Amino acid sequence: MHELPATEQIFSGLPDALILVDPDHLITKVNPAAEQFLGTSAKNLVGQPVQQQIQFGDGRLASALEDADANLAARRMAVSVRGTKSGFVDFSIQTLPNNPVWRIISLSPLPSDGPENVDESGGSNEFSIRAPDILGHEIKNPLAAIKGAAQLLDRSISEEQKNLTAMIKLEVERIATLMDRVQGLTATQPAKVEAINVHSLIDRARQSVETGSRRQIRITDEFDPSLPDVLVDPDAMLQILTNLLSNAVDATNNLDEPMVRVITRYSFGASFSAQGTKQPVRLPIEIMVRDNGPGVPAELEQDIFSPFVSTKADGQGLGLALVRKLIGDMNGRIRYERLADAGLTQFVLFLPIATQD
Repeated sequence: MHELPATEQIFSGLPDALILVDPDHLITKVNPAAEQFLGTSAKNLVGQPVQQQIQFGDGRLASALEDADANLAARRMAVSVRGTKSGFVDFSIQTLPNNPVWRIISLSPLPSDGPENVDESGGSNEFSIRAPDILGHEIKNPLAAIKGAAQLLDRSISEEQKNLTAMIKLEVERIATLMDRVQGLTATQPAKVEAINVHSLIDRARQSVETGSRRQIRITDEFDPSLPDVLVDPDAMLQILTNLLSNAVDATNNLDEPMVRVITRYSFGASFSAQGTKQPVRLPIEIMVRDNGPGVPAELEQDIFSPFVSTKADGQGLGLALVRKLIGDMNGRIRYERLADAGLTQFVLFLPIATQD
């Protein structure tokens, strides 16, 4: 009977360049493929900031190297090693399931005989990142024609048949909405942050969700009235809160005694790395959206913020991915927590205050 290979042997034998990164974004371990790709030994790499060894032309991938919560993958991305262009790679960065403050980076070099129309600045990258925008534009035009045709048919068919054109129009609107949400995941415009009282945004989101709920439910609160203003994009923050509250209400729909609560508090000392910089940003304002629903299945907890991962049978899995992107654009953070002893789960938002030292 053959002996199972040790983890170290498996790590060393994989063909992709693998880089283990610690919570301070420093390289702690590389495999031989990474040594070859980076052109130097593990001895010279360990302890070095990962962003000094590899660079990407796309700002979102550059930010991912310094984002402690980054979980993403991208295909055919132009990469540089210590400032020198090194071709194209398939790239992924993932937090470790059992220790999410550590991340592993995978770089799979691609053949150099790619498309001749790829420019030196990484035009192929931009196309791959912006593809949902291009696709959305090309799909929405025929969708508008289909919806218009259904509206014209309404005028010449019987009442019994109008349920079919109504279904066509509803499905067209659903697809258009889905494309809007996919495009939102790749939007590059910076967040327009301003100082605002977060409780006013919570009240607006709560009123919207309570009004639109299928059953009568009251969302309770536990506010800290002394909270200073937060520095956020009001529209994006309202979308985040509405999404989280809607999810919480949906999670409790089948309970006899549903509970959805919003809690705000000030937490001293919380800070995270800001996107695109080593400078830490203090995020002392916490908003917790808590409910007594069943929570996220254990096998999905690590991927709940990834696109197309959903706990709903009819869900598209884009809501939480968009929430995470929007909160990240404002230099905030989000975390999912299970309060097992109390039978509760919650999403926690970490936000900056309006005046930073």
